[in-house]
Amino acid sequence: TTNSSICDMAFLPVGLVLFCLSSSFADEFNCPSLPPLTKSAQNVYELKPQDIKVVMALGDSVTAAFAAAGQQLSIRDFYEYRGQSWSLGGDPNVSTIAAFIRHYTPNVIGASIGSHFVEFCYGIICFPDQYRPSEDVFNAAQTGAMLPNLVNHEFTYLYEQLTKNSAVDMKNDWKLLTILAGFNDVCLGCSGSVPFLTADDFEKHLVAVLEKVRENIPRVFVNIGELFNISLVYEVSKQSHYCESVHRILPIECYCAFAYGKEGDKTRREMDHLIAQYNERIRKIAYEYSQKKYSEFAVVAQPGFRDGTAHRVPIGFLSSVRQQG
Repeated sequence: TTNSSICDMAFLPVGLVLFCLSSSFADEFNCPSLPPLTKSAQNVYELKPQDIKVVMALGDSVTAAFAAAGQQLSIRDFYEYRGQSWSLGGDPNVSTIAAFIRHYTPNVIGASIGSHFVEFCYGIICFPDQYRPSEDVFNAAQTGAMLPNLVNHEFTYLYEQLTKNSAVDMKNDWKLLTILAGFNDVCLGCSGSVPFLTADDFEKHLVAVLEKVRENIPRVFVNIGELFNISLVYEVSKQSHYCESVHRILPIECYCAFAYGKEGDKTRREMDHLIAQYNERIRKIAYEYSQKKYSEFAVVAQPGFRDGTAHRVPIGFLSSVRQQG
């Protein structure tokens, strides 16, 4: 209803956008408009889409929209199409969370635009001065990022850009932060022999980044996307000869997902088990924050493809989230 707050509609932003992106008949975002606000939200429990003035994101290559234009057979195969990012894409005619918010707040700040060569950060390998603020804006995601990279590398960029931007009222503007990360942790940790990639470590790092946000950025509503099973990406990728060839030649992209034979079957089962543990921790964290009842900070878990529906979508959805229309 038009009077529902964001907390009442906790699953709306991500759920709606994922539906739109995965539906071939979704040519435009056609949700009804909402009436003008008589007053802005005084706490997070009153928050409505029209209250959101700033959109932000932390994550990995999914949020950075790496290779989102699909197979190019050129240097552009190594580009990030941030203007099409599922959560923060701000290019014209895209179905994204940022576009959803812009439908209700036309002057919303923070959506990423355009495309550029990949920005890479993986564990201790994070190249300095990669960000392109004019295009990335408040999309701090880095291709290859693991959870610890969000705590320091990505948060540092996001906070600096927020404080530098004169259009942002840091104290009073309501901000929507979307986080989706953990896939690279799973790709490295699927063997179970990496001691710093357990579910306990995942929880520790996720809480660390949330606390950094809560303590330093006022008025934030956080969406945390749950992870889909990467094993399903393996099954879907078999629809494409190009994808199969790439994964056969370069299994290092995520060896545990794309290994062949009995070894691959074993590592994919281990990945699914670890992702289930990660998702359980995401829900646990969201519940614990809900019990703290902060007036200007909230965390919700978005189910997304958690329950294994990724295999039902076409290969183009996973390899190239293209512009609609």
